[in-house]
Amino acid sequence: MYWDEIWEAADPKRISAYVKKLDLAPDDVIRYLHKRGAVSVCDAGCGCGTFSLKLAANGFSVYGFDIAEKAVEMAADLLKKKGYHGQFKAAGVTDTGYPDHAFDAVVSLDVLDHMPLKDAQRAVPELCRITRPGGCVIISVDRPDEEYETEPHTVNGDGDYLYTEGKWKGRVHHPYTPEELGRLTGKSYVMLEDPEERKGQYTLVIRNWES
Repeated sequence: MYWDEIWEAADPKRISAYVKKLDLAPDDVIRYLHKRGAVSVCDAGCGCGTFSLKLAANGFSVYGFDIAEKAVEMAADLLKKKGYHGQFKAAGVTDTGYPDHAFDAVVSLDVLDHMPLKDAQRAVPELCRITRPGGCVIISVDRPDEEYETEPHTVNGDGDYLYTEGKWKGRVHHPYTPEELGRLTGKSYVMLEDPEERKGQYTLVIRNWES
């Protein structure tokens, strides 16, 4: 699978350099989670654990999963080396394996836009399922830029970009506008920040206390 290959080939030195520069101070996501009184937070599609580390550094009980086994190992190792604890496992966002209402909040950053639309439509209800009533699901996606358009790709009937050559060969990307991302949720949501002020990403909060 694409992400297994990506994480197996990841350069540890490059990741280490990135972690050293990581700003662990509260950002908009962290502040919102504190505002909502979240304690247990699941990092859905955690990758090598950089945001999981930020969650732990800001006092949350951290859980996380990723589809790639290697990424899960890296995430657990990163938190351990930094003196924190997290519970990680290999799983996909469409079938997490957690019980209903397991977490106060779920955070999924730059994940849903890197899968086919049909999978993302299945993932959102699953992330809501594992979030307690009264909790929240925070989702961010990359705002499409020139590189997404210029790397060789085809586009299927759902609007998924399927990269066929070059450095992203095998990757899937689905571009969203804020409105399209909102429709994906099927629930009440708010944008965490003004999309026009956050040029690189769109971030929204699914309010799991409303139907």
